[in-house]
Amino acid sequence: MIYLKNAGLRMIVGLFFLFTITSTSAFAASEKLPEGEGNPRMLNATSPYLRIHASDDVQWYAWSDETFELARKQGKPLMVSFGYTACHWCHVMQETHFTQKDIAKTINDNFIPVIVDRERRPVLDETYMLVTEVLTDRGGWPNTVFMTADRKPFYGTGYVSADDFRKILAAIDESWKGQKSGVLAESKRLSKLLNTYLTRREDAKELSDELMKKSSAELAGQFDEFAGGFGGAPKFFQQSILMFLLQQAERNNDKQALDAVELTLQAIISGGIHDQIEGGLHRYAVDPAWRIPHFEKMLYDQAMMAEAYVEAYRITGKVEYAKMARKILDYVLADLTSPEGGFYSTRDADSEGEEGTYYVWSEPQLLKVLGADDTAYAIKIFEQVGDGELAGKVILNRDQIKGQTVPRVEQILAKLAAARALRIKPQRDEKIVANWNGMMISAFARAAVVLDDNDYASAATKAAQFIWDKFSKKDGTIYRSYFHGKAEIDAELVDYAWLGRSYLKLFDLSDHAIWLQRAQNMLANMEKSFADKEHGDFYSSASLSGFGRTKSRQDSDIPSGNGVALDLIVGVAKRVGSPTNQRRTETLIAALSGFAAGSPASGTSILAAADRYANGEVGPVQYGGNGNVRAHATIQNGKVVVYLRVERGWHVNANKPLEDYLVPTKLKLGGKEEGAEYPEPEIKRLGFSPKPLALLENEFQISSSQNVGGNLVSDVELEIQACSDKICLAPDTLKFRIAAPMSGR
Repeated sequence: MIYLKNAGLRMIVGLFFLFTITSTSAFAASEKLPEGEGNPRMLNATSPYLRIHASDDVQWYAWSDETFELARKQGKPLMVSFGYTACHWCHVMQETHFTQKDIAKTINDNFIPVIVDRERRPVLDETYMLVTEVLTDRGGWPNTVFMTADRKPFYGTGYVSADDFRKILAAIDESWKGQKSGVLAESKRLSKLLNTYLTRREDAKELSDELMKKSSAELAGQFDEFAGGFGGAPKFFQQSILMFLLQQAERNNDKQALDAVELTLQAIISGGIHDQIEGGLHRYAVDPAWRIPHFEKMLYDQAMMAEAYVEAYRITGKVEYAKMARKILDYVLADLTSPEGGFYSTRDADSEGEEGTYYVWSEPQLLKVLGADDTAYAIKIFEQVGDGELAGKVILNRDQIKGQTVPRVEQILAKLAAARALRIKPQRDEKIVANWNGMMISAFARAAVVLDDNDYASAATKAAQFIWDKFSKKDGTIYRSYFHGKAEIDAELVDYAWLGRSYLKLFDLSDHAIWLQRAQNMLANMEKSFADKEHGDFYSSASLSGFGRTKSRQDSDIPSGNGVALDLIVGVAKRVGSPTNQRRTETLIAALSGFAAGSPASGTSILAAADRYANGEVGPVQYGGNGNVRAHATIQNGKVVVYLRVERGWHVNANKPLEDYLVPTKLKLGGKEEGAEYPEPEIKRLGFSPKPLALLENEFQISSSQNVGGNLVSDVELEIQACSDKICLAPDTLKFRIAAPMSGR
């Protein structure tokens, strides 16, 4: 009996055929490749990960309808291996399993072997990872799933030793040949059970302000009080939780939430999880204190954590967060940006055959670069790893000198940087993925606004235009992946949602309508291809993916597909406030509310978006009057300045309107107006009033009359009422918390 662990799934599944370990019997040999040549199916693949496996003894196929038809014709099960370029254990399994003659022969003779780049097919990866979690009570990559020709799984395993893998192959082969009908029946039962779970519904719950506060307190109370972060080792960033807590800290002056986030962000800055030389963040820590990382660098981590640091700076005004955001973003510009402007996927953990070789230091290596005195000092400051595979090695960190600039440490780091530049750098996966680029574009665009940085604005715009040009199809749909000049694979929900979100961020940055139009285009195609019309939420793929059509509604190391879709829909509704957009937003919130309310830790992307819909957006650029008024608040020369743009045919009332029943435009700091400086109004007659009116139209600015002092203003309010020549809308109060732009590096 197998205990099902994943995300609240509690069921019992019986699997009978793997408990008898027998030897394999040989089938006829599979096709042979010419001597000295690689597998042409892999050599010509548009995935670096698949190309890496071209020289394996296992004769891999790509995931395709043709491959499954081949399995059907030959009557063989499929062995599908999911991995990615920066995966350390994927490289280990390649070396110890897939290049071993006997293992390869067993696989080639008795299975159709398929290799999948999980980064190109995340829905498949998520779906079949659940199989392995269900059957083994653990997950991770590489993930090997055995399935029938109709894509129904019957067994899965993570990394196991070569000897154990031989036994698994033998047992499955014996079961397939001797008990095939039972295996097929079990695969159908398992697929039905998992698909029911993946598409289940939850009753709608009210996502009230009280629930938001309760969820915030619950999550903040679960943070590691010593080093921050959520959960124990391995410790991931959990950016969705950080962003939700930052939003609640801003919304409600929630000190507990802000303290939890700040402790985490500061620990990451000083820890070994942060590349202290080149910048950028490693994927996760294998210890609770962020000291020992798993060394791969993922684009999505850089994007989401850069945005978290930008928001932390905007909310607190603490320069250390702006500096960290810049260090991450500058790393991406230097190492993960293509000449065309798109962003590459990953930088591997391994080089020279071992994980972390590029990043860690032995004592002899330090002596060679630094000499005896500085080596002793470096070991004292950075400390040596106490145990495990890296025992005795030094991983650079600033835990003992948090927040300090120590000249001797800086000199040591400079020498180590020069020495490290001579090392063999880990491999870079130069695949360009749509949703990860959407994340990165969003981060650059948000940083460009908050930090007032033209380089970041240019990077965001160039990448977004590249994606639009290279990923778009004639019918308005898009591709997911691009490599060596070729885009392919139909995009999934996350691609449309993240790209749409990034276009909204570019609209906020530039105020160019083309980006709002493109965001709406992403939303329209998302609705067309992925919407569940009956239940109100979204499927992850446009059609069946694997053995079913699943839905992503729970955050993991990245926000759920439906959480980002809600974020996009809320953003569009705030900028184009039509009744249709509002109804669609409310329908989606209702469909997702039960998941988020029932498990806040995995529903923070949904909670945060729902809170923005109910209580207004946060950030320096906001919209009122159903999107007809754009307001950008900033600090210039010590004063708060709000730049407003009102759509043609609309206006807001002057600070001193000519009629008492009209709501005046007011800029308040700390709840007080105190002589803010307003432009001279236009005096006009409009259709709904026989008397002249004092109006503010088109583009103008309002500023505080006195210097605010410091680089943070936490309580700016703008009161407006948007009107046309026929109607006046309900008044809006836009609330801002802003830090002064930090344009220098």
